[in-house]
Formats: sequence, C-alpha cells, structure tokens
Amino acid sequence: MKNATLILLFLLAATAAFAQKRKATSVPLTADKWTFSPQKVEFTSEGGVPAMKILPGGGKVVARGIDFSSGTIEFDIKLMNPVFNSFYFRMQDDKEAECFYFRNERAGHPEAGDAVQYAPILGGATLWDVFPQYQSAATFSRDAWNHVKLVISGAQMRVYVNNLAQPTLEVPRLEGNPTTGTLAFGGEALVSNLVLRPGQVEDLPAAPGIDLTRNDPRYIRRWAVSQPVVTPEHVDYSNDFMPTPETAWQVVEAERGGLVNLTRRFGQSDERRFTWLKVKITAATAGRKKVDLGFKDEVWVFLNGKMTYLDKNIEGHPIMKEPQGRCAVENTSFVLPLKQGTNELLIGLADRLFGWGLIARLENMEGLEITPDPTFDPRLVKISGQLLDAYAGRYLLPDGKAMILTREKDAMKISGEGAPNAMCYPQAENRFFIRDMDLEMEFRKDNADQVSNLVFFYGGKQVLDAKREN
Repeated sequence: MKNATLILLFLLAATAAFAQKRKATSVPLTADKWTFSPQKVEFTSEGGVPAMKILPGGGKVVARGIDFSSGTIEFDIKLMNPVFNSFYFRMQDDKEAECFYFRNERAGHPEAGDAVQYAPILGGATLWDVFPQYQSAATFSRDAWNHVKLVISGAQMRVYVNNLAQPTLEVPRLEGNPTTGTLAFGGEALVSNLVLRPGQVEDLPAAPGIDLTRNDPRYIRRWAVSQPVVTPEHVDYSNDFMPTPETAWQVVEAERGGLVNLTRRFGQSDERRFTWLKVKITAATAGRKKVDLGFKDEVWVFLNGKMTYLDKNIEGHPIMKEPQGRCAVENTSFVLPLKQGTNELLIGLADRLFGWGLIARLENMEGLEITPDPTFDPRLVKISGQLLDAYAGRYLLPDGKAMILTREKDAMKISGEGAPNAMCYPQAENRFFIRDMDLEMEFRKDNADQVSNLVFFYGGKQVLDAKREN
C-alpha cells in the first residue's frame, strides 16, 4: 500500500510539473523586461492592451530573463518598417540566433512567394542567400494588426500568419546553432499579446524533417577546404591565390541539400575572402560530365590545373543568378572534360556578403569515384635549398626577353618581361612542374656541371628553351 501511495504521489508531481511546463506565460511589455536603445522604444497600450512600440533606428529589442527552446510563441504585430520586420528566437547574441521575418513590401500581395522568410544567423551573418527554400506566400497587412504563431519543436518549426488552421511556412530543419535562447524584435513595429507556451509543440516532431536529396548520389558531399584568406583590395582574382604546399586543408561534410556551408565554419567577415574546395575524381573512362553548381558569391573552377569555368552570383547585380542571387543548385551548369584515371577538381570561392557556400551535383556518378583531396600535388618532392639556389637567376628566351627565377621557400617563382608570374615546384632534382599552366620544366647543365638551360615541356613535348644568363 505504501509503495502504491508513493507511485501515485510521483505521478501527481510529474503531471503537475508537465502542466506547469505547458502553461501559457504572457511576457510583460514593460521597460524592465526588455533591453533596448534609449529613446527608441515606447511602452504604451492599444485598445486598452499593453503594447511595445519600436521606433525607427531602434535596432534589436531583446527580452530579458527568457530562455526558450521548444514550444509555442504567439504575438500580435502591426508592421511599420518600410522593408522588414524581424522576430528572433533562441537568440544567444547578435551573432547566433534564429530569425523569422516579414518582407513588408509584399503586404497585400498574397501571390508573392517570398512574403515571409526564415534564416539562421551564424557567426554574425544572416544566411538569407544560402537557404532560398525557406520562404512562403502570406496574407498580411501594414495597416492593421497581424497575428503570428510559431510552433517550434527541436529541429522543426511551423509558422502561422493570420490563419491558425493552415501553416504559412514550414521549416523541416532549423539551421541555426543555438538550441535555446531569448527572444527579440527588429524593425519599427507595434507589438502586443506576446505569449509563450514552453513545451507545447502540438504534433510537430522534434527530429529534422526529410532531406529530399539525402539518397541522391550525384551530390559531392565531402570536400577538402582551405582556410579563407582576405583578398587584396581591387583584385578580383590572381594566380597568387592558388594553393601552395603550405596550404592547410580540412575535410568538410556537406549539409542538407548538398550545401557546403562555409559561413557555419568560418563565420562572417567585413572583408572579401577567398577559399579553395578540392576533390579527386577517379574516372573509369575519359568522358564529359555535366555539373550543376550553386554558389555564393564568386567562383573559379579548375580541372587538372586548367581553368574550366568562372562566374559571379551577386544579389542585386545584373549578373546574379536565379533565384534572386541566392545559392541554389540551379544557379549554373558546365561540363567537366574528365580524363581516364585521376582528375583534380579545384574550386575557388570568394564571398562578399551574407552567407557563403557551394552545392555541386553531377549528372550521374557512373564510372566515377570522388574523394576529398587535402594534398597539394602527388608529383611534389622536396629537394635541397642549395640546389634551389643554384637554379635561381636570369634566363633569356629566344626573342631576347628575360625570365627571372627566384627561390621562394621550397619552390621557384618565375617572373619577368618574358613570362607570366608563376610558381614551379620540384618533382625531381632537375624537373619542375607549373600546376596552373600544365607545364613542366627541366634544368640542364653544361660540361662544367653548371646550370646552362631551362627547357619547357607541354604535353610531354619540348616547346621552349631558355638559356641561362651568366
């Protein structure tokens, strides 16, 4: 009997705790419960109901003492910003949060497919442009109150706008890093009736929804990625950006939809950055394979050392790709002329604003094996610094122009009037290769064992002989 009583007491306590967890909580719209810029928020009432009025230039208005993870959030909002009104949840700080927002110019246009949107904030960047799928049409007004309800359960979210019977936006995978945090509003607005129901998730599962690309083998899902470097001002691309033997690589897994989310890994930057992605493609036979590519913002593609494709996808510019300059696998396509055996696919990517990422999908994987390649070049060997120093000097081309070779660490740099700037690397004591030009070069000596000539080869055939100037 005693044990039965204890069990009953335990069940009653658990039921009470669960009920308390699901209890609706009204968030006070008073100055002591919010953090905001001075003179930018008024706490008033509308129709006898407490309201918070966010004035122009108010920035984010952040709730105090709230730690929300999963459950239901409801509020009424009158949109006053000419462009956006945002609601943040699971907010850790300005750099990490989830964001649902209205595109206010779409008010009164229920046919507009991008009236409301969701984007995570990662590393200070709002990833609007790498998740174009998270948007929907909505019926809302800028002249009247709108009712918003968010149901958040673990990795998923449903949003209702002015219609509690039908979700306006469904997000099968919340892409932000935080799983808990506070709430905030952004943009001029009137807000009232903010209510939280922690734990009340209706029938929404906590596990992520299905990724429709999950079993599609055409996506390249593992890449070797280099650390990003800040590019010099007014330099679009330079061969000096090419990887070197000192380049540090890490193997990165693509996320849902085959997206290599570089912002999640490297965060936001106020400066233009450049990074490399690299895989090895082993082909059973030579052939041509079409590649569909999504990218943000600028891309340079090299196959086996030769530039194959370059393009830009910059939102708001005529060169932007559909959809709206955002990263999607439909952005562009091109053909890779693969040789039999091992091929190196090297993709340079530069970012400018918002999210940064890449999606690559081949037309099929027949006869292919693709692996990340965090190496420089299998031909590379190390030779002595004394030998490298002996190769440095001026070499005269047949037309009389001079080519200058200087040592740079364990390699040689070519410059001068008679040749483009290039780096050459040793593959034997007297044999070097130039990756980005698919050239090889051989140092030859005279009878006195002194370097006398530099001979260039393309496709195994001699194409140029430069004589050493003493």
